Amino acid sequence: MKKILFILLLASFHAFGDFEIWNSSGDQSIKFYLDLEILSTESEEAVELIEEMVIFIKKTERDTKLYEYYISKDKKRISLTEHYKNDTAALKHVLDFQNGPYQETFFKLMKVNSFQVMGPASEELINSLEGLTDDFRIKVDGFKRNN
Repeated sequence: MKKILFILLLASFHAFGDFEIWNSSGDQSIKFYLDLEILSTESEEAVELIEEMVIFIKKTERDTKLYEYYISKDKKRISLTEHYKNDTAALKHVLDFQNGPYQETFFKLMKVNSFQVMGPASEELINSLEGLTDDFRIKVDGFKRNN
């Protein structure tokens, strides 16, 4: 009987072990979602800038967990998803962008149509994004799969 219970216990861990349930109070990550419009007739300029920025951010922002761009088939719209370990990492990214070499070219090539910040954003992060977004959202519930 003990063997059967042990096997059932292991099976239940295996069956439900691919996700971790978390709630709003435990998750400190910050996510950005931006919907961008390419202003230039040469979308390749925007793609080249994006490729350069991805390399730079990968090297300089250890607490950036996800940073991905998606382009539409007509090469006129871009979706950008960003995921930071916490508020400190998100704020570092914003300040690095504002003080770095890419901001001027970024806004010359692309327009922000919408920008959502999801997660427990501090007043400092909120203030740093003034003029870019006023859309801050707090998580209600959810889960994260581990694999």
